[in-house]
Amino acid sequence: MVNFSYFKKLIQDNKFPLLIFFTLSVALSLTFPTGFSIRYAYQLDDIATEPIIAPFDFGILKTEQKLDKDLDEAKQSVPYSFARDQDFVNKQITQIDTFFVYLNDIDNSHSQYIASQDSLYKYRYEPEFESFQNSFIADSTTYVTLYNAFLNEYSFQIDRKQWDQLLGVTGELAEPINLEIFKNLIKQICLNRWAEGLLDEPLENIESLDISIIQGGELVIGPVKNYNDIESAWKKNKEEVNIIYPDELDIKSILSYELINEFTKPNILFDKELTLKRQKERLDKVSRFQGTVLANELIVDTNNRITDNVLLKLKSLQFESGRRLGYEKATDKIREYLGAFFVISILVFLLFSYLYIYRNNYFKNYKILILISLLMYSIILFAWVVQSYQLPVYIIPIAMISMLLTVLLDASVAIMVSTILILLISLLIGNDLDFAIIQFFISFMAIFSVRRLRKRRQIIMTMLLLVFCSVFVFFSVMLFKGIDFLDYNYSNVGYLALASFLCPILSFGLVPLFEPSFGITTDLTLIELLDYDQPLLKKLMEDAPGTHTHSVKVGTLAESCANAIGARALLCRVGAYYHDIGKVKKPEYYAENQMGVNKHDSISPHMSVKILKQHVTDGLELADEYGIPSIVKEFIATHHATNRIEYFYQKALTESDNPDLIDEKEFRYPGPKPSTKETAIVMIAEAIEAQANSVKNPTLEKFEKMIDEAIKARLQDGQLDECPLTMSDLQKIKGRRDGKEGLLPVLSGLYHSRPEYPSKKDND
Repeated sequence: MVNFSYFKKLIQDNKFPLLIFFTLSVALSLTFPTGFSIRYAYQLDDIATEPIIAPFDFGILKTEQKLDKDLDEAKQSVPYSFARDQDFVNKQITQIDTFFVYLNDIDNSHSQYIASQDSLYKYRYEPEFESFQNSFIADSTTYVTLYNAFLNEYSFQIDRKQWDQLLGVTGELAEPINLEIFKNLIKQICLNRWAEGLLDEPLENIESLDISIIQGGELVIGPVKNYNDIESAWKKNKEEVNIIYPDELDIKSILSYELINEFTKPNILFDKELTLKRQKERLDKVSRFQGTVLANELIVDTNNRITDNVLLKLKSLQFESGRRLGYEKATDKIREYLGAFFVISILVFLLFSYLYIYRNNYFKNYKILILISLLMYSIILFAWVVQSYQLPVYIIPIAMISMLLTVLLDASVAIMVSTILILLISLLIGNDLDFAIIQFFISFMAIFSVRRLRKRRQIIMTMLLLVFCSVFVFFSVMLFKGIDFLDYNYSNVGYLALASFLCPILSFGLVPLFEPSFGITTDLTLIELLDYDQPLLKKLMEDAPGTHTHSVKVGTLAESCANAIGARALLCRVGAYYHDIGKVKKPEYYAENQMGVNKHDSISPHMSVKILKQHVTDGLELADEYGIPSIVKEFIATHHATNRIEYFYQKALTESDNPDLIDEKEFRYPGPKPSTKETAIVMIAEAIEAQANSVKNPTLEKFEKMIDEAIKARLQDGQLDECPLTMSDLQKIKGRRDGKEGLLPVLSGLYHSRPEYPSKKDND
C-alpha cells in the first residue's frame, strides 16, 4: 500500500513529463519499421548472422537505375497528344488580309494627301485656293487619323520610320513596295509553316519520339522532328525570306521577317490532360520486378557476405513483407507495433530516468523536455526519410544534435540524448553496428570540442576535428572488418565527412533560434553580458564605481570557487557582475561608494535597512528593463538570501528603549535562498569579499578563520538549505593554502600585504 501511494504521488507530481514521455514514444514508434523489415535489414558488405530463407514467393525489385530507365522508355513510347486547329489558320489569314487592307487605305490616304498638298501649292494665287485649302485640311486629317489608329492597332516591333518606308512616305525607296505582292509573300510563308505544323509546345519539352495529331476527325501519328515549334519556325521563316531578299539590310527583308513572325502562331495545340492520362496508363503497366524468388529458396547462408544481388533480394523481401502487412489481421499489426513501442519506450525511459535523477531541474522544466523531444523526433524523422528513400545513412546529422544540446544545456545531457538517438537510429536503419560505432565516436568528440564554448574559432576547429574523426573512425572500422580498400566505394566516406563538416555550422546557426524560444541562456550570451559596452554594466561602472570594483572581485572569487567544484564558472562571474546592479539607484548609501561621509549616520536603522533591502528590488527592475536573462536575475534576488543585516539590527537594539519590540524579520533580506550551486557560490563570495575589505594586516590565517565563520554562520542560519552544495563542496570552495582554486588562493592574491619600500628621501 505504501508503494502504491508513492507511485501515485510520483505520477501526480510528474504528469507533464510523463505525458511528454508517452507522446514521444508513440510518435517515434510510428516511424519505425516492424517485423520482416527489421529482421532482414542488412547493408552492403555486412555478414549474414543467420541463414535467410524466403518465407513466401516474391518478386525481385528492379534496381533504381533499371526501373528509371524502363519508366523513361515507357514514357517516351507514349506519343504526346495534339489537335490541329484549321479555324485558327483561317482566322490568321483573314487577319493578314485585314492588315493589308489597312495598309492600302493608309497608302491611298497618303496619296490623296500628297495630291491635295500639290494642288494647294499650285493654286495658291487662284480664286479656288480656299476650296483647295479645305480639301487639304480634310485629307491631311484623314491621313493622320488613319495612320495613328493603325499604329495603335498593330503594336508590332516595327518603328514609325520603317512603316513610313513600307508605305513610301519618306521616299527613300528607289522602287515603291507593291503591297499586294508583299502580302502574298507573307501569306505564303505563313501557310508553309502551318502546313508543316506549328506546335504550341517547345520541342525540347516533348519526351516522346512521336506525336499524335487529331485533324479533320482522323488521328495522325508522326515523328516529332517533322514538326516545328516557335523557334524552329522563326529559323525557317528567316531562311525563306533570305532566298527572296538576299540583302538582310533591305527594308523589305526586315519588314517581311517581322510581319511573318507576328502572324505565325501555333496551329497544333497540346492536349496536356490527355497526354498525362495516357502516360500514367502506360507507366502503370511497367513491371517493378525483374525476377522471382520462390518460397523456401535460400537467399543467403550464415557467415556469407551481403552482395549487391543478395541485398536487392532482401530489399524486395522487405517490400513484400510491408505490402503483406497491410493484409494481416489487426491483432498481428497491433502486436508488432506494440513491440516497436515497448522497445522505443525502454530507451526513452532511460533518458527520462537520467533527467529525473541527475538533472531534475530539466525534468521539471516542460520547455526543456519539449526541446529535447522535438530535436529527437526531428532527427528520427529525418533518418526515416533517409531510410525510406534509400539515401546514404551517413548524412544523418546526429553530431548536430549533440553539439546543439551541449551548447544549450550541458555535455552530460547531450551525451545521454546522443546515446539514445544512435541506438534508435541504428535499429531503424537495420541494426547497423558500424553506423553506431562511427556515430558514437563522432558525437562524443563533437561534445568534447564544444563543452566550453567561449571563442568563435572553436567552430572552425570543431569542423576540422569532426572531418578528421569521421575519416579516421570510418577507415578503422574498414580495417577491423577486413574490407579491401581498393574495391570499396568511398562515397559513404564523403557523405560522412560532409555531414561532419556541416554539423557545426548548422548547430551554431540554430542556437540563436532555440535560445530565446525555450528560455535558455548559453555561454555565448553570458560572454556578451560581460562586455563593458553592455548598457547596464556601463551604468554600474559610471554611477557606482565602488560597487563595480566590488562586483569584479566577487566575480573573480566566484569563478575560482566554481572551478573548484565543477560548477558553471562563467555563469558565476556574470552573476557576480550583476548581483548588486540595484545599487546604481542610490550608490551613495553603500560603503564602497562613500567618500568620507556616511549618510546612514543621519537616519534611523529602520530607514537604513529599508534602503539597503531596496537594492535587491531595484536590481530586479533594472534587469527586466534591460532584458537581462532570468538565470542572471536569480543572482540579484538570492545574493543576500534571507540574511540578517547584523550591523543595523544591533544598532536598532542599542538605540531602542524596548529591544523586545524590535522585529527581527524587518532586518532580514527578502530572499529567496539560493537553489543552485552557482547562486550559493556568489552569495558566499559576496559576503567574504565584503568582510575581507575590513581585515587589517591580512594574513592567510585571518582569511581562513573568516571563511570558516562565514560559511558556518550561513549553515546555521539555514541559508544553504535549498542548494545542492555538499560539505565536500564547501571545503573545496574554501580552498587550500597551497592550492590554485577556491577562496583562500584568490584572497591571498587580492589582499596580500605588501612590503614597505624605502622612499627616495629615506635613501638620500
